[in-house]
Amino acid sequence: MSEPYDVAVIGGGSAGIAAALAAVRRGARVLLVERQGYLGGAGTASLVHTFCGLYLPGDDPRLAHPGIPSEIAKRLLADGIAQQPVRLGRVHVLPHHPMRLAAWYDRLCSETLGLDVRLHTEVITASLNSSRLDQIETLCRGSRSHICAQTFVDASGDAVLAEYCRQPCDMVPSCELQRPAFIAAVQNGDAGMLRNEGPIVLAGQIAQAVSAGKLPQECLGAHFRASQHPGEVFVTVDLPGGNDYDPVSSKSLSAIEIVGRKTMTALLAYLPEFSNAFVSAWPARAGIRESRRWRGRYELREEDILTSAPFDDGVAAATWPIELRETTKGPRLLHPHEPKAADIPLRSLRAAGIENVFIAGRCISATHRAQASIRVMGTALATGQAAGIASALLAGGTADESLPALVRRALRELPTA
Repeated sequence: MSEPYDVAVIGGGSAGIAAALAAVRRGARVLLVERQGYLGGAGTASLVHTFCGLYLPGDDPRLAHPGIPSEIAKRLLADGIAQQPVRLGRVHVLPHHPMRLAAWYDRLCSETLGLDVRLHTEVITASLNSSRLDQIETLCRGSRSHICAQTFVDASGDAVLAEYCRQPCDMVPSCELQRPAFIAAVQNGDAGMLRNEGPIVLAGQIAQAVSAGKLPQECLGAHFRASQHPGEVFVTVDLPGGNDYDPVSSKSLSAIEIVGRKTMTALLAYLPEFSNAFVSAWPARAGIRESRRWRGRYELREEDILTSAPFDDGVAAATWPIELRETTKGPRLLHPHEPKAADIPLRSLRAAGIENVFIAGRCISATHRAQASIRVMGTALATGQAAGIASALLAGGTADESLPALVRRALRELPTA
């Protein structure tokens, strides 16, 4: 027997959480489905320990997005889950602790009446009736459920609803995909080495070891950041993926996880500063930066990001530069021509061929390079919020053509930073 909801959100990462909260606050009954045992997506399961994209470009950290993104940033600081914003070059990030964030999201969602959360749950089929999605089927350890909803939000990161509905989606060749990140939490590392010239010394040691064949190439872009807990360091490496890298293939993902743990183990064993260190937490999954993307009603482009393009139906801001991770040697940043955010139009959050499906997070309709800007967690909160408002309005009977103006009005009425 099908269970009816107003809005069903697939994926409990930043985009999905924001979509679910925004829809509930518009009066919708909402289901949030997440495949892991906790919410937070990359910010918890992949141990990504900074929110990028929360702040406007400029010298001071000014929150960019009204409503839920700003609310979450402020509450994380007030509750001690996050530290003060840190400037990295031209941008600011909000450091947080992934495992504390997971428990914090539990509390946030349990306080939200009208929101049902189902963890350890995957979508396995979807039923499309002409131009509308009628229901999805979910699976939890062999137990199947059918879910009906008026509207759906795909915040899966991998455009899973597009695949199940046989809708067109895009993914660039393996050699062009953003490289996956692998992050581990390490205890007993020499956090003092991360101050002053320490990171440069570490980078030099690693480069020499790679040249000498003592460490694998994957270690070249290794990054170290002390957490808010004494003695704990987060270590990040970018993995090469390979010419046959496929971020939606179990074979490829299995190889990535194994290579990630092997690389991290070799790196820590080699560095004298980490001779007494041990890995205290592996990621539940590697950090996939890019996979399938929906074809929406508008494809956000690199030129839109670089020229800070405005749109009549703009519902979120692309505040992060284009961050290219196409090699394992670290990022290459392309900043807008002016220190100003581009709009993300509602059309990029709407499936091209389905009336009642919205998209949020890193699988919205965007080119490969534009996606390298909008995929970060702060921007995902903003696109999730917009998708949640729009899905609740449509589920409540709002005419399709009225959605852009009403979503923009709802966003203007939200508390600002």
